[in-house]
Amino acid sequence: MAPAESDLAVFRPRQVRVVSIVGAVAVTAGFAVLSVALFVVDWEPWTVLDMIWMNLLGILFGAALLRISDIQARPTEDGLVVKNMVRTRRLDWGQILGVTFSPEGDDPWPLLDLTDGTTCAVMAIQHADGRRAHAEVARLRMLIKRRTHFKED
Repeated sequence: MAPAESDLAVFRPRQVRVVSIVGAVAVTAGFAVLSVALFVVDWEPWTVLDMIWMNLLGILFGAALLRISDIQARPTEDGLVVKNMVRTRRLDWGQILGVTFSPEGDDPWPLLDLTDGTTCAVMAIQHADGRRAHAEVARLRMLIKRRTHFKED
């Protein structure tokens, strides 16, 4: 029995995603407006090169915030692709022993316990999302149990 299509839905944080997208737009626009404003008011040491550099910094900071908005964990029939801020890992279901997640909020996101003795953070499920986060951890645990069970048969 394969998981239902809804079981294989992508895990994504809700609050962090909204804040990072809005922040990316605000930071990029803010840097652009400030750089042009300083040029228009003819602030003495401000040059066109400074304006260009300030816009590039705004774009860089905006891109970093957009990267945060792209955090996800994508379950497939074969495993889980965990895309965090810096690193993307592809894990087979058999590599995942379980999920650790504090109901009290001690952990910002769940950790996967792996067969090699290490852990892998799943930043796609954020404790800040409250009950939704706990439901997503339950779904992830169900997927791990189901997929590990089928591999053993």
